[in-house]
Amino acid sequence: MTEPSALLLITVDRVLLALRASGQIEMDETRHDEVVRFCAVRLANAGMGAQLVDSLSKALLASDHVDELYADDKTIKGLITGVGEP
Repeated sequence: MTEPSALLLITVDRVLLALRASGQIEMDETRHDEVVRFCAVRLANAGMGAQLVDSLSKALLASDHVDELYADDKTIKGLITGVGEP
């Protein structure tokens, strides 16, 4: 198992927070940190050649704590891109 970088953990955390705030995901909100870690590990294991947006969507849906994801890949891409913005 590959250990995710701090940048990857922060990125997934902020994307997940934005999805929750906008109602684009249904999940057990008490398990936020577990979902972040699960997704970040899956992304780290996918490697550099994997498509980040597609891999994150699949990781979110694979989590036992996510019930539904309403955001499409375009929305998730925009959230990832916006992570570094103030």
